[in-house]
Amino acid sequence: MEDPGTRPVRQERIEDLHLDRVVASQPEIGPTPPDGGYGWLIVVSAVIYNVTVPSILMLYGFIILKSLREEDHEEGERMRVWDVDVALVPVIMTVIRLLLESWCWEVAKIFNMPRFTALAGLCMTVAGVLLSSYATSVYSNDHIVNIFAGISIGIGCALTGQQTDLIITHYFQDKLTIVQRIVKVAPSVGNVLMPLMIGYLCTIYSSDVVVMITGAILMQNCVFLASYTRPIYIERVIRSTYNMLRDAVEDDDEVIFSNQNEPRAASNPVSIQDEDANDVVVFKSNRNAREIMDPDVETRESGQQRFSSDFGVMFDGSTSNRFSSDFGAVDVSNYSRIIGYQELDSIDRNNPQPLYRETTVNAPSNSLVFAAEISPGSARRTASLKKNFITVINMVQDLNFYLYTLLHLCTTYSVLILSLFFPLLMWEENPTMNIWSISSLTAIGHAAALCFVFLCIFMPNNLNDKAKLCTIFCVCGAIGFYGVTLSTNKNYLVIWCMFSSIATATSGILQQSLYNSFNKFDTTATVTTANTLVAIVIMIWAVAYSYTYRTCFFIASLLQSGAACVFLVASFRRRR
Repeated sequence: MEDPGTRPVRQERIEDLHLDRVVASQPEIGPTPPDGGYGWLIVVSAVIYNVTVPSILMLYGFIILKSLREEDHEEGERMRVWDVDVALVPVIMTVIRLLLESWCWEVAKIFNMPRFTALAGLCMTVAGVLLSSYATSVYSNDHIVNIFAGISIGIGCALTGQQTDLIITHYFQDKLTIVQRIVKVAPSVGNVLMPLMIGYLCTIYSSDVVVMITGAILMQNCVFLASYTRPIYIERVIRSTYNMLRDAVEDDDEVIFSNQNEPRAASNPVSIQDEDANDVVVFKSNRNAREIMDPDVETRESGQQRFSSDFGVMFDGSTSNRFSSDFGAVDVSNYSRIIGYQELDSIDRNNPQPLYRETTVNAPSNSLVFAAEISPGSARRTASLKKNFITVINMVQDLNFYLYTLLHLCTTYSVLILSLFFPLLMWEENPTMNIWSISSLTAIGHAAALCFVFLCIFMPNNLNDKAKLCTIFCVCGAIGFYGVTLSTNKNYLVIWCMFSSIATATSGILQQSLYNSFNKFDTTATVTTANTLVAIVIMIWAVAYSYTYRTCFFIASLLQSGAACVFLVASFRRRR
């Protein structure tokens, strides 16, 4: 006799639990992510993407520098933001990316096609970069081309970036924090490598050719983004859900038989066996079908008339007729037989009132209004409005929302200014330097910061003193950006660039920690609102005035100082 522990059915049941070589720890909520395996290839692809694409800001900084060097300027003349219209591209790209990030996250979740979504975003990014190559010269400025190029790059960066962040969460759970930090540090590596490559290209080719070559390099990310695919456990869930819906449609109007009546069911070639029912009454769906009853049910029901339309014959005359169509035989004036409703005696027979005395007894005569039953659509809209209202209230009352928005504004603006205008300011203070020297010093400044930023990857997963850490790094950023406004020596500028780069990179990691502290039900509304506010502020800054490069760094130092003060005060609040 076969051992019950080695039955094939039980063996198949154990194998079904192994999804992606990982056993689900909580089967009721689904399988756990693999936390490795193929997911590490996804991480490598995400790192390469974040090394190359975010450095587009530096590309346009050196393109503006090359254009300004070809034009004659008076000695001591201060350069301004909008002296070259190609500066529209990185600014509009940043604004559009902020406005669309939350929507692109929802698109990536709904369509659940990671490879297609990531490649579509990359194609739009490269298309925008190539389009901007037609307006790189001082004498060929075209506002329309630059605006559309910035919009295209912004949409592409938002789409691919959000798909990258989403697919990482599908492959990692326990190691998710460290993986997110690795991806966040990747742009700092790009700040070291891309200036060297772009500076070298600028010494050989013209501005438009440099942009085209950079676009071609960015397009190589398609090889790595093609590795984006859903994990096996998600594929199986989607496939099983589709099969269930398909089978439900195919089973409509089919003949279903009880599993206790197998011989009779087997004789019918078009029958489908119901494997879950035990004592069921089964019907044929064909025309003129007769009722097929289980033998036990038929025996139990024998001798009784199950369904009769003549309710008068159900009882003899000795008992009260409960179902009688002769309502005239009832003595409506005799209330003595009524026990539970004695208060009906007080109702006026000429002007009857509703039975629900607690709600309508005091209502005026002939003026009762009964509420109509709410429709399903109205119920859904009402529930959605209530949910959105509660979400807004929770967001406004959450201090982390204001801290996240402030840190987001400070980090985004600082990254834009440091990447776009630092090479220009260094050349403005040292006109004798060539592009290769400027690109080399810029890479050295970011490389010195990268040595420290790598240590942030190994910080504890749960940071209990995020406010104090944000205070420290914002002070570091304030010192760095303000030092840039005071110095003219290239060596000092490199040192202040290092401080500024440390602040911006670490702030991005701490910003992710604040993001993870949000309630998962309020995350979308909170991040959407924060991104919108930051985009509005940057747009107002862009259109308000054409600032000098030094003024832009001074504004960044003020933002860093203000953020440091706010986080310092927040660090003293009582921890819940």
